[in-house]
Amino acid sequence: MSDRILSVFIDESGDFGPYEQHSPYYLVSLVLHDQSIDISKNIADFESHLKNLGYEHHAVHTGPLIRRESDYSNDLIEDRK
Repeated sequence: MSDRILSVFIDESGDFGPYEQHSPYYLVSLVLHDQSIDISKNIADFESHLKNLGYEHHAVHTGPLIRRESDYSNDLIEDRK
């Protein structure tokens, strides 16, 4: 049997507090990655897409994105999706 490594990344973002119209979503994301599969092209494509949206050299943090904070305060919901 070959040695295979599966990486699992889990992240959550949102607010369990009272409903706020400006941030109505709560998000749980899972990324499963078989380490034997090269995903460098996928990462490059994602970074290129971010650059096309005007977010060059940008780390995506979903909390501020969902709550329309900071860099995302003027973005439409269609763009934030």
